Amino acid sequence: MKKLFLTLALLCATITTLVAQEIAPSKNKFGVVLSTNIFGFNDDFNKVDVGGGFYYTRKLSNRFSIYTEINGSSRNYGNLSLMPGLVGEFTTGNIAMYIGPMLNIGKKAHIGLGLVENYLFNPELKTATGTIDLGKETTNYSTLFFDIRKSIYKEVSLGIRYEWGLNSMFEKIDSKVNNISFNVILPLKGKRNQEKDK
Repeated sequence: MKKLFLTLALLCATITTLVAQEIAPSKNKFGVVLSTNIFGFNDDFNKVDVGGGFYYTRKLSNRFSIYTEINGSSRNYGNLSLMPGLVGEFTTGNIAMYIGPMLNIGKKAHIGLGLVENYLFNPELKTATGTIDLGKETTNYSTLFFDIRKSIYKEVSLGIRYEWGLNSMFEKIDSKVNNISFNVILPLKGKRNQEKDK
């Protein structure tokens, strides 16, 4: 995990160095992200939930920005068999922290990629006979994300994001967590660049 963070930090530092001599007027952005998420284990997407959070982008040049986001959501994975003798509906809260470079690919369109660290809280398994607290059985996990978004009205954008799990959510099984989210991006403030987007 530490190696991934170091690699991403090195990538961001390299991009900053490469574009340092063509820094454009500041157009840093801060805003809100509203998400509808489709979650699943491996390739079995089986539950839709909602989430939301805040994002901040630091512009490095006309083409590159560093994107960061903190996003919270509820997660419900449907009917699962987590370990011997335990079958039911797994629910949990989630806080995800995103970081990575974002590239301007055209007029008001952007793509991004990077690393996500997911923190779980209140994990429970609802079975036919009751509810079991799985706090000791679950672990935080990491994902990679790929994001594409397009402005549709002024600064409001729509986006699609895919996450791919890097490690197991549970200590006793090896399940990769996948996520597809459909996002609405609403900026709250930021300095406008007088140059047109390329």
